[in-house]
Amino acid sequence: MKTVWKVLIGILAAILVLFIAAEAGSRAYIGSQMRDQAPEGTEVSFGASPLTLGMLRGTIPHVTVTTPSTLVVNGDETTGQPASTVEMDSIKVDASGKSVADTLTATTEVPSEFVRAMLNTQLQQNIGSDFLSALINVSEVTTSPEDGTFTVEFSGGAAAVSLRPEIDDAGGFSVQAVDTSLFGNTLPDEISSAITEALTNGVAEYTDQTMRITGFDVVPGGLRVTMQGHNVDFAELQAYQQ
Repeated sequence: MKTVWKVLIGILAAILVLFIAAEAGSRAYIGSQMRDQAPEGTEVSFGASPLTLGMLRGTIPHVTVTTPSTLVVNGDETTGQPASTVEMDSIKVDASGKSVADTLTATTEVPSEFVRAMLNTQLQQNIGSDFLSALINVSEVTTSPEDGTFTVEFSGGAAAVSLRPEIDDAGGFSVQAVDTSLFGNTLPDEISSAITEALTNGVAEYTDQTMRITGFDVVPGGLRVTMQGHNVDFAELQAYQQ
């Protein structure tokens, strides 16, 4: 997601220099400028509201940016970013160039292989014991959308834990272990706790006080994460994501 935020900052910079463009030309030209700031295949739309009128008032009514996946998973190493859709409403731009979106909603789907790699990275950082680090190595992640859970397997299926993501009323994210096993027996609490903590910490890397998780859904082959923020200052968001 960090690349997505950088793309958005570049998009806002491109828009700032185009306030005098005519409506018909501005949509095409701004869209082109946005795509130049983003990965190949990026789609940009502005909704039905007149773009020029809003810009003359210092407000961009709506922007939707859809970026394709550039994600590559090689073992526990990942490069690129998963596909994302970002919707921004009522982006206010003042004379100093400060840009604030009334509402910003970002949705991304991460494949199971990315979740596996992220969990292994977080587990290595969180577990101090060399023995546990060797034991808790994620070999596969599978999803069960019908009951809202996903299963993390270790050592080729010798051990497994089924997890259910939850978001509380305050917007706090956590995962709960609903079923654990080790060679057919219950998995020790220490191991299941390390897994749930690793996933929670991994997701927390992409959120701050501005952006909160509003959706975390189990889908075929991966997880769909939705974040939303209100009165989002792009400068602050950029500083956080660097």
